[in-house]
Formats: sequence, structure tokens, C-alpha cells
Amino acid sequence: MKILLVNDDGIDAKGIRTLLNGLCKAHTVWMTAPDRQRSAASKAMTLNMPLRAVPREIPGATLAYAIDGTPVDCARLGLGNLVPEIPDLVIAGINHGPNLGSDTLYSGTCAGAQEAALLGVPAIAMSLDHREPTHFETAYYVTERMIDVCMRRPLPFGMFYNVNVPDVPIDEIKGYKLTGLGLVRYRKTYEFREDPLGRPYYWAPRGRLPVDPDADTDDTWLRKGYVTVTPMGYHCERLDAVDLSGEFGGEA
Repeated sequence: MKILLVNDDGIDAKGIRTLLNGLCKAHTVWMTAPDRQRSAASKAMTLNMPLRAVPREIPGATLAYAIDGTPVDCARLGLGNLVPEIPDLVIAGINHGPNLGSDTLYSGTCAGAQEAALLGVPAIAMSLDHREPTHFETAYYVTERMIDVCMRRPLPFGMFYNVNVPDVPIDEIKGYKLTGLGLVRYRKTYEFREDPLGRPYYWAPRGRLPVDPDADTDDTWLRKGYVTVTPMGYHCERLDAVDLSGEFGGEA
């Protein structure tokens, strides 16, 4: 297979290098990844400044580029300009930290996979629990299984598999759960500080608010030790949420 790797943690992150080091043994692997940390970039795309793609010599990669843009930029530039042909699969990750529930709206990892899917290429977003994870070998093992699933069970156009892996040894995984997204919320007040000159600045809140520990969602099952698999797409509308049939007088 020909596989394109993207991420949001940067081209030198351990997660994407773990994928490269394993996948290059049996596949042709290309990399188009940010030149620095771009977590929580969501679907941001560079429009008003040029993008630079710097070639990198990385063992195992048939070609690799460090791009001074977002994960979406990396997916689009890779598929549109940098790789010699359309890959069989795009994998975003392995992300350092989970991408669960409503947090997927902010996720650069999910955005990179979704952009590939919108360009017609099968895609997987892979994430490993905890911000400083240790068991990358577990995430790689799950990735190999998900590649097989993705090829045998292709999703409709514009959809991708969002996968979250517990940060535990492989033999401690309790199973796999096909599950929906939960609601992840944070304190809304930013932390106020002052610099040495007395000028104010703010840090985004990190503390998560409590969630229902028994909800049948990705967050719950990951905490219980399961790999969560969520098919995701670009459709965000909820036409069943409100009845507006009487609001516009039947006008076209």
C-alpha cells in the first residue's frame, strides 16, 4: 500500500515517527506534516500567506516534507502537490493525547483525516490517551488492525475513522467499541496572569468538567480500557432539532 502520514504534533513527534518506523517495513510511506506543534488547529487553512514545504531526509520515508501550515494544509498540499500519486490511505497521528467527543471539533488530527476524506481518500485519525503517552506500540498495533478494517469496510465519501487507544500495554486492552461522541466541556474562565511588566495575559482553561461516567460514549469506554472507533463525517446539520415550517410563510 501507499500511505500518507499527517499529524498536528509536528513532523518530529514520536507518534508519527512510530507509524513511519513500523509501516515502512511493508508499505510505501510519505509524510507531509507541520514543522512544529499545531494541536487544536481544527479545520484552519492558510489563505493569506504562502506555504513553505521543506524536504526532509527521514529514514523509512520515501518522501517527507515539513510544512509551515496547519494539518489541513498538510493534507491538501500533500495530496494536491507533493506526493507522486494518490495514496491508498491517509493516517493522521498518532496523536499525543485523546481526541474524544466534542473535542474533535478542535482537533487538528481529526481535521487532517477529514480533509483527506473530503478529497476522496480513505482516512484514519489515530490518538493515544494522555498528553504524555508512553505505549506507542499499543497504538501502532491498533493502527495495523484499523488499516485492515478501513480497507475491508470503507466508509462513504467524506467520512473517516476516529480511533482512540488507551495508554496501556497491548495485553491490557479490554476490547474495541464502536461508539458515538460524548460531550467534553471545560471551565470557561481563562486563567489571568501578569507578565514582569504588569501587562495582562491569559491561559486557556485546561480543567475538564465532570461527565456522566456511565454514558455510552467514546470518553466513557476509553476510560474503561477499550479502544474506541467512531465513524465521523462532515454533516453537522440537525434538521430534526426544530420545526420552522410556520416561520417563513411558505415563501421560497
